[in-house]
Amino acid sequence: MKVDGRTVVGVVVVAVVAVLAFGILGGSAGMLTVEQVDELPQGQGAVSFNNLDPDQREAFREALRTGEGVELPNEAARNEFVDPGYVRYDGGIYKTTVTSN
Repeated sequence: MKVDGRTVVGVVVVAVVAVLAFGILGGSAGMLTVEQVDELPQGQGAVSFNNLDPDQREAFREALRTGEGVELPNEAARNEFVDPGYVRYDGGIYKTTVTSN
């Protein structure tokens, strides 16, 4: 296999662009927002706050405290916020929404 200077530079440029694109476009799993609701919709379930992992609990609390969207660090962190989409916390029920960045 013969590699000249231009080929190496081209491969490096493509790799750098891919890393930057992932960091800018795909670096998070979306934004979490939290809204308290009076009750669950008919037939809908909710995950207990205690069953969330530590990163999920932190994101939930921050979104609740600030009333703003909170960036989720990875796809696994979003799962329970999408399905079932409701969290039971401190005697209340909260609708969780994850939007794409």
